[in-house]
Amino acid sequence: MVAAFSFGSELRRFSRERLPRLALVAIIFLPLLYGAMYLWAYWNPLDNVDRMPVAIVNSDYGALVDGVTVRVGEQVTRELVRRGDLGWERVSLAEAQAGVEDGRYYFAVEFPTDFSEAVTSPSGENPRRAVINVTYNDATSAIGTTIAETAMSRILNVLSEQIGAQAVDQVLFGLQTVRGGLVEAADGGRQLAGGTGELRAGVAELDDGANLLATNLRTASDGAAALADGTGQLSSGVDQLTEGVLPLAGGLRELQDGARQLGDGAVQLSQAVSLLVDQLDVLGARQAEITGLIQLKADHLYAVPHPAVHDAARELENLRAQIDREGLGPNALSDLRRLRDGAAQLAFQLGDPNSPFRTGLALAADGGGELTDAIIQLRDGANELNAGAGELSAGLQLLATGGDALVDGVGQLGAGTAQLDDGANALATGLAQGAQQIPEWDQRERAGRAEVIGGPLELDQRNLASAANFGTGVAPFFISLALFIGGFIIWMVMRPIQTRALAAGLGGLRTVLASYWPAAVISVAQGVVMYAVIRYLIGLEPSNGPGMLAFLVLTGLSFLAFTQAVFVVLGSSTARVAVLALLMIQLVSAGGLYPTETTGRLFEVIHPYIPMSYSVSGLRQLIIGGADGRLWTSVAVLMGLLVASILVAAIAARRQQEWTMKRLHPALKV
Repeated sequence: MVAAFSFGSELRRFSRERLPRLALVAIIFLPLLYGAMYLWAYWNPLDNVDRMPVAIVNSDYGALVDGVTVRVGEQVTRELVRRGDLGWERVSLAEAQAGVEDGRYYFAVEFPTDFSEAVTSPSGENPRRAVINVTYNDATSAIGTTIAETAMSRILNVLSEQIGAQAVDQVLFGLQTVRGGLVEAADGGRQLAGGTGELRAGVAELDDGANLLATNLRTASDGAAALADGTGQLSSGVDQLTEGVLPLAGGLRELQDGARQLGDGAVQLSQAVSLLVDQLDVLGARQAEITGLIQLKADHLYAVPHPAVHDAARELENLRAQIDREGLGPNALSDLRRLRDGAAQLAFQLGDPNSPFRTGLALAADGGGELTDAIIQLRDGANELNAGAGELSAGLQLLATGGDALVDGVGQLGAGTAQLDDGANALATGLAQGAQQIPEWDQRERAGRAEVIGGPLELDQRNLASAANFGTGVAPFFISLALFIGGFIIWMVMRPIQTRALAAGLGGLRTVLASYWPAAVISVAQGVVMYAVIRYLIGLEPSNGPGMLAFLVLTGLSFLAFTQAVFVVLGSSTARVAVLALLMIQLVSAGGLYPTETTGRLFEVIHPYIPMSYSVSGLRQLIIGGADGRLWTSVAVLMGLLVASILVAAIAARRQQEWTMKRLHPALKV
């Protein structure tokens, strides 16, 4: 049993010459090439992306907003160059495209000519998203493109918040303008409500007036109908009067003509009577002649068609009769002289146009003509008055009907005005309430709210176990890889199973332990050296340093036992190929770099059955923190792997105590 723990002979082989001793030291430090060097190289690559040359092009022409020129592209370009997140270089578009094509730049970012217009478009009539042109070239570096895409996503988020804050600030500024407009509109609404109230009262008065007007129009219509009847009767009376007056005017004309003729006869009579009187005075004695003459004159007077002349003729006859009875005497002469004077007066009145009778008769005749014209005008006026009264009656009837319609319309207007007044009051109230609901901010408050609204989401991230950087995150994978390769290198230099132990006929377990313990010392040294370098030189700060060191030792010993079992079972030549194949499988199935679910389905199925999955899981919890049951599962699996590998190797070693030609001369040597 003591021989099983005696490993001096195996190590003694490496102490005889300098080169083997150097080889032994190299075996101890060789895992650092995979562990420490990889971690050093990839410790925090994202902190160095500012050294990646990236072209930035500002082709933006700017935009005119409210009379002010806005150049968002220039502002963003200056901000990105100032921040220095990437190795920005301001170049022309042609230089940027050429640089991306020939590899001088990893990618190029261009703000197009309409960038400012698109950014400010939400406040206009044609809102659209602003576009940033990004050109990559995977031929330069596919990983560089991935880093660039990640960086652009972060930059885009920052720019979206900044630009969104500016756009929202414009909206809020417009909202403040709207608030001012609403306040003014509310004042106007209150004035409108006051006006509609007055209008409502006025319409009520108008309704009263319309009813009064309709009543009066109906009364006027009735009066106009009565007036039309009266004017009709007046027109009929005037027509009758006209029919009576027209003959009167004609009679006056005929009377004037007869008076003129009587005047001529009266003149002749007067002349005859005068002559007769003169003759009687001269010939008083000549009675017979006188009576004869009187009779002759009487006969002449009877020829005149006028009653007064006939009376004169009869007087002459009476005179003749008297002369005949009494003879011509003084009384007769006195009567003749009176007759002469009366005839002269009659001749003057009837014959002289300037006599009162003839003048009055002329005036009567003229008045009759004027009366005729006036009566005709009166008749025409009465007829027109009657026609106008009829039209007035018809018009007033229409007005009365319209008055009734006006009453109905004013009633509807009153109802509509009441609704308008209620609506105006509701509008004024709503505008006032709306204006009060829109807060009033100063410029600083508006800018603060625009920043919040423009980027309304903010992650409150909580990480139960946070990796300090990229290297810390991938350290479990590289360390596991280094320890597995370290165990593999040990068995490439040292003998997985000692022939001396096999030849001595020791049991399988003792034979395996005789080779395992010397190698275990080197494996422990590998773990300690790796821990010291990673911890103190590279700067990895594990959550549990002692636990990490112990887990490194356990992982190294487990991987060492596992690879020893493969070597013992398959033989050195075949085992080397098998171990490399197992290494490749574990690299893609352990989930050290990417989540297992993101790999192929085959690797996801294999993941729980490979040792490196548990070494990666345990180291993550010891380095990053947040240790839970998975750590103890990993410890249990690795310890089980250690024991199981030694047992499998012991069984295989026991079978190898029999030497065959195939073992002495294997078909494959590597």
